[in-house]
This record gives sequence, C-alpha cells and structure tokens, in this order.
Amino acid sequence: MPNKEIYLVTSNPSKFFEISKTLRDFNIKGKRINYDVPEIKSEEIEEVVIDKALKAYSHAKKPIIVDDTGIFFSHYNNFPGTHSRFVIMGLGFEGIFRLLKGQDRAYFKTMVAYMAPGMKKPKLFSGVCRGHMLTRRRGRMRAKMPYDDIFIPDGDSLTFSQMGVENKQKYDHRSKAIKRFAKWYTQARQETRPIGK
Repeated sequence: MPNKEIYLVTSNPSKFFEISKTLRDFNIKGKRINYDVPEIKSEEIEEVVIDKALKAYSHAKKPIIVDDTGIFFSHYNNFPGTHSRFVIMGLGFEGIFRLLKGQDRAYFKTMVAYMAPGMKKPKLFSGVCRGHMLTRRRGRMRAKMPYDDIFIPDGDSLTFSQMGVENKQKYDHRSKAIKRFAKWYTQARQETRPIGK
C-alpha cells in the first residue's frame, strides 16, 4: 500500500497549515519540509509547478506535493498570475489599487503537483476561486498571503483574511486543488495500483 504520509515542500507555514488541515479530512498526514524551492520564470503556472515538483522531489527523495498560486485580474491578460508575489512586493496595496482602476473582478488559481518514486513526471491538480477585489484592506494580513486582505470570494461578504481558515476552505482555490489530489490519491490506494499511474 502507498504511504499515507505526504510531504509538503514549502517555506510558508500558513500554506502548510491550510493544506495539512485539508489532507486530514482524507486520513492523509501532511508533513512539512521547510525548503524554498527555486522557481523558474514562466507565464504559465503549470510550467512553474512542474519544475518546482521535480526540484522538490530531487531535494526530498520522498512522496511530495508542491503548489503554485497566482491571482489573475480579469481585465488584464494572464496578470499578475505567476508574478503575483513580486507585484505586491513591488507596488504595495496602493499600487495594486491603481492597477485595478475600478475593475474589481479577479480569480485565484492554484496548481498542485504530486511526485513520488517510480513516477516519470508530476501529476497535476487545479483549483480556482472567483471573486472581486476591494480598494482597501480588511482583515489581519499574513505576510505570505497578502491578497487575502483584499479578495472576497463569490458567495460571501468577507475577505479571506476576515473569515479564517475554516470558512476560507469552503471557497478557496488551494483547498479545491488539494481535495482533488486527496480524492485521487485515496482512490489509488483503494485500488492498490502503483501511485502515479
């Protein structure tokens, strides 16, 4: 039977907390490897996460998952996307508000990649959350998840920061991707077939 321990390779403790909580619902134990995986420059989030998975597996030599997340402003073309962190670091919130120009629609997209011994390439899972942006911050910012202060998912009136992890996971992109992975992984275990096939 495949190992029920999955190693999440990340330097972000908030991300690990959210992902490991979702995995527990599927009786999968998440363990963290604190490693900041170097990222390639690419406009395509799929390319970024595949490269991260290969590097993370080379580092860990264990069954691992990595993720990459971007926020996409609907009136721009694939932006900021894979550059989301650099945009907020460079422009700050006021710069983001000027970029939005009153156009508030946006969506988050997460890609999760799983890699394990015997696999030739990572297996990918995606999750999307649509909503709108605010022009002022609401909530308590976590340094590595700054967009949570200014994004409200469709179907709610609170920002991700305001609603807390429990309620956030009803909507958010990362939880959707992790749930898809966990369902696939659980099914593979039940069928006792080689993981990754």
